[in-house]
Amino acid sequence: MTVNEARESKLQRIVVVGDLSHRGRYHLGDEAMSEVALEQLTRRGYSVTFIAGDPAVCAAQYGVPAVGRFGFSAISDRADKVARLEQLVAGVRGACEVPEDARHTIAALRSADAILIAGGGNLNSIGEHHLFERLALTRIARQLEIPLYVTSQTVGPHLRKRDQDLVREIATSARVFGVRESRTAALMRGIAPEATIVRTVDDAVLMTPDSDIASASVRWGLPEDYVVGSFTFHERTTELDVEEYYRTIAEMLDGVVHDTGRDVVLLPHMGTLTAPDTVQADDDAHGHDRIAAYSASGRLRSLPIMTARELLAVTQGADFTISTRYHPLVFGAALGVPAVGIVHSYYSATRMRGALANAGMESFALPFEAWDTLLGSSVVAALCQRLPEFRAHISAVGESQRKYQSAWWDGIAADLAGTGTLLTEDFMLPTAISWADEHQTELLALARLAQEGTNLTRLNDLIDDKDRDQRVAKLERQLAVAMTETTLLRKEIVELRHRVRPPGAAMRDRIRLAFRRNS
Repeated sequence: MTVNEARESKLQRIVVVGDLSHRGRYHLGDEAMSEVALEQLTRRGYSVTFIAGDPAVCAAQYGVPAVGRFGFSAISDRADKVARLEQLVAGVRGACEVPEDARHTIAALRSADAILIAGGGNLNSIGEHHLFERLALTRIARQLEIPLYVTSQTVGPHLRKRDQDLVREIATSARVFGVRESRTAALMRGIAPEATIVRTVDDAVLMTPDSDIASASVRWGLPEDYVVGSFTFHERTTELDVEEYYRTIAEMLDGVVHDTGRDVVLLPHMGTLTAPDTVQADDDAHGHDRIAAYSASGRLRSLPIMTARELLAVTQGADFTISTRYHPLVFGAALGVPAVGIVHSYYSATRMRGALANAGMESFALPFEAWDTLLGSSVVAALCQRLPEFRAHISAVGESQRKYQSAWWDGIAADLAGTGTLLTEDFMLPTAISWADEHQTELLALARLAQEGTNLTRLNDLIDDKDRDQRVAKLERQLAVAMTETTLLRKEIVELRHRVRPPGAAMRDRIRLAFRRNS
């Protein structure tokens, strides 16, 4: 047996980390990228163990072993996160005991031949706990001398200097660091020029539907002609009241119904798969139900949460999709279905414009605030008039994206086995196609400039507020400790005074007090 054959026979166990199944919650985008990682590795002969927020739910859903995260999300203070990180790494090194709540995860990593960080958009200063989770895996991989791979990432767009240092360490430790849009590629090449940064596309482009459109239509009772909509349950950076946000989207979609003659089918991306009929306030289905309730046309239909592959089956029959969610834009390329992204934050601008630029359709990312006043009816009219042209374009681009991303996974598998090399060439961006004329293009550019400038300021304020809240909470904890210590000290002083008083002093004090009252 050759060295490579020996290595190939040994490398069978891969630990994959993704943002999976937190308290039974299903986030379609995170699950889709992790599911692709599972599929791409197992079809090449590797076994997978997931690191997940809810290991029992994850294991039941995917039929593979799963262990828990390291618990950084439950730690508010950064200094405590650093201490937890050092304790985990020291435990792996043998310098101290591994924390009880991390033993199963550490055991899985010790038996692994590689670690893979699956796709996601949480490497930023808002999701600090995600940074520490991935940094812990990075340092443990180095300690155990096993390779680390990172795929399909968005980094930032807000990343403070102290957090840039963490991401640089992850990137430079990885065999390869795959990013899914040009902005992230530029950011990472500035932060970690010595790392192997590759601009890929989103892994979820490799997902396939679980059935054909005819079967999906019968299962869900779909109309003959429809548009798919997917919207976040929260209003956040729109600066609207939540009910006003739902009402605004309902008016937007009623306009789509009017302009296209199509119904709108609302597909949620976040919910609870174990109880799809139980809708919570932080489920997309709740928001969709409220949007449908505000509709004047009565032609908006809210469907329950479903798996990513089921959602793909429904999406493949749509004329086009419109969403504030990111992954419908990726699924559009996978299925040959044009997608419109409604941007409502600086973060979503980075991801949505990046995903659509990968398809040569960046002009289809529109600011939320500009839909009614400037651009919405124009883009819908263009879709109606030029739909065959746009579908042909996105179908061809999707084929090239899937071919590239399959080669990306071939490279990871070959590097694992020692039989080949990693893919390090960037995905070649396609020729752009636009819905807009020269005047509309100028309006779109101005609307983006206004929105992204405003939202960047809001994002900075949010980060500052979060840091300030953490500092206040820390001071409050310190004050509580000081007050407790002060109370104990006062008790000790009282007891000490009592012990050093001469015999009869208490009686003398009572007599003196009685004289004062009677005088």
